[in-house]
Amino acid sequence: MERLMTTTDSPIVPPAPAPGATPTPTNPTVAPAKPARGRAGHWLTYALSTWHWRHPHPAWGALNAAGATLGAAGIAAAADVPGPFAAIGGALGAAGAVAAGMADDLPGHRLLWRGCCWMMPGTWATTALMTDAVWSGWALGTLAAGTAGFATAATAIGRTRRRRADAAQQRAALVDAAARRDRLAAAWEARIARVTDVKVTVRNVQGWPTRTGFTLDADLPTGGATWRDIARRTEGLAADARLPHGCEVTVEPGDSRGAVLLHVSTVNALSQDHHLDDYSPLSINNPLAIGPLRNGEQAVINLRYACGVLVGQTDSGKTNQLQTINTQLVRCVDTLVWQIDLAGGGLSRPWVTPYAEGRAPRPAVDWVATSIGEAEIMVRAAIEIINGRKPAYQQRMRAANDDKIPVGPDLPEIVIVVDEIKTIPPHIVNMLAQISDTGRAAGVRTLCCALRATDDYLPIAIKEQARIRIGMRVTDDKELNYLFGWKYNIDAEAAPYQGTGFLLAGTPGEAAPMPFKGYRTDPARIDAAAVAVAPWRPDLDAVSQQLAGKVAVKGTRAYADRWTRTMPTLFTDPITITPTGITTPTPPVTSAPATGTTNGGTGGDIAHLFDPIPGDTLDAALDRFRTIAARNVTELGIDMTTALNHLDPNPVPELLTSALDATEANGGRIHTGDLAARLAMDPATLGTELNRLLRDVGVERHNATGSVRIGDAVKPGYLAATLREAIDAYRAGGQRAA
Repeated sequence: MERLMTTTDSPIVPPAPAPGATPTPTNPTVAPAKPARGRAGHWLTYALSTWHWRHPHPAWGALNAAGATLGAAGIAAAADVPGPFAAIGGALGAAGAVAAGMADDLPGHRLLWRGCCWMMPGTWATTALMTDAVWSGWALGTLAAGTAGFATAATAIGRTRRRRADAAQQRAALVDAAARRDRLAAAWEARIARVTDVKVTVRNVQGWPTRTGFTLDADLPTGGATWRDIARRTEGLAADARLPHGCEVTVEPGDSRGAVLLHVSTVNALSQDHHLDDYSPLSINNPLAIGPLRNGEQAVINLRYACGVLVGQTDSGKTNQLQTINTQLVRCVDTLVWQIDLAGGGLSRPWVTPYAEGRAPRPAVDWVATSIGEAEIMVRAAIEIINGRKPAYQQRMRAANDDKIPVGPDLPEIVIVVDEIKTIPPHIVNMLAQISDTGRAAGVRTLCCALRATDDYLPIAIKEQARIRIGMRVTDDKELNYLFGWKYNIDAEAAPYQGTGFLLAGTPGEAAPMPFKGYRTDPARIDAAAVAVAPWRPDLDAVSQQLAGKVAVKGTRAYADRWTRTMPTLFTDPITITPTGITTPTPPVTSAPATGTTNGGTGGDIAHLFDPIPGDTLDAALDRFRTIAARNVTELGIDMTTALNHLDPNPVPELLTSALDATEANGGRIHTGDLAARLAMDPATLGTELNRLLRDVGVERHNATGSVRIGDAVKPGYLAATLREAIDAYRAGGQRAA
């Protein structure tokens, strides 16, 4: 079978390291650079390095011949040997050399060279003996010149021979490698057909730079076969090939719909730890390396426009992988990292500690939320920024000819990192989903983590918007298949070690999850990174600060006073921030506080601690209030009893009261359409909102269909008695938690 081995004659070159990566060298022993030398020095070094008694340098032959010729001529002159005898000796030597060369089937130019090597010394000796001038200046000078010429020629000829021999050896090695690749390709063609019933044609076999596997580039047969038909049987292919434990076959699309790539690992390269000790500046516009793949290339993610999810069970290396991503994010000069960690702040504390101890001019992360209340402030500020950034930066987008805001150090992207999303209340999860849906153009993205890849741990709305999916070690293949999709048939045994996982960094269906080993990021490296990146951490742009300030928080400003609220939750012991000599002023808030926001005060408007949230319940609002108020009692200047007294203990939704008034004015019953007309609302919206208010207090409609007869017309509507029952339930505090 004839094959197209497109890279057969090209040497294997390791891929260039991805931005932000410090790849572990394959061979730690690096040869020192050779200093530059002149031509004479290079020739002398070459001669001395290649000389050997059994295999001397070609120039040594000329030197030996010159010495022998001078010695023989001196002896002949002392013995008064006639000059013609030297000519006869040279001729006989030339004849013998040519005869020996002919016996070895040497080409004509080499026979001529051998004959000259005898005739020229014979001619010199004959002339020197006949003129009795063996030791004269001209005789020694001509001998030296001839020796130099022959030595130079011999060196050139020797190098040419060596190059030809090396080229012949390389050609033989390439032919042998091509033969091995042909045999390997034929074996895998048969294996793929045997296991998957798909008869591919392998057009290239490329070895990996790490010598731990190879990649098969194959053409699919006609008839509608796709790469997914092979991907479903990767475990069977690995078993049929008798691959070692920890090695696998990974399949992804080729350069066209009729091509497929199979990555076959033959050596388990994921068992070793790798570290990332590079803290130089990066940009969110470029991919970020998070660890090496099996083939030695870098596993990279790009959070510029995509959201991500990271899943891994306890002791899988999930937290370490998340800290590796945090390290790469804080290195970006055009990115602010906001973190939500409701499990005690363990994720964020190492990034803030150098700042708290006075060893860094600012925290490596820009905002930390360790409570439900602070998390809600953060995500609501992000939503305000999303809604306001695009109108504010229209000119910037127009100048870049882009419908997405170009980010930079003066206008940084915001990446919200959420640890253990299962601990996040549903109403905040809904807002995170809204950020994932709408924040791409405004430069606000999310990265959410979960302990398990199930719908109760990882909400579907979050997962479906995540183009970057990372699954660390798990015990159940079903969870990985839920995360990445069942079409890949991922085998969890392919990533059996702590810190190993699978990365899908493209659109699901267009790429395949690839096994990788995440960089090991220990606490010492986090501390070093937090100190290193602090000087170039960007500020939130003034427009976004103003937008974030719209979130009303009693006693403090939502964004500008974030550390005042957060530091006591991160560090239980008193923390004194010692100046480091670098002044980092807090950017001023350019707008007046939003309605309901005061700096101090008596708490008269405490009921406006937060703006209303669609779909929120009274219990959720009270819980948020208690969380924030308990933490900020000193700044509010009131106690919890006073604060709670400022809340209406039995609030009745305004819509419910208005609906009751309109219904009673209509005789105690009213159709939904007529009620909507009186309240200037859309009928569908009115029905949805009223029904939700009734359900929240457990009030049922007057009948199963909700129909009301008024005269001869029977249409959906409401009775005053039903609405009055709901109002009484609200006043009695009967609202249920959503």
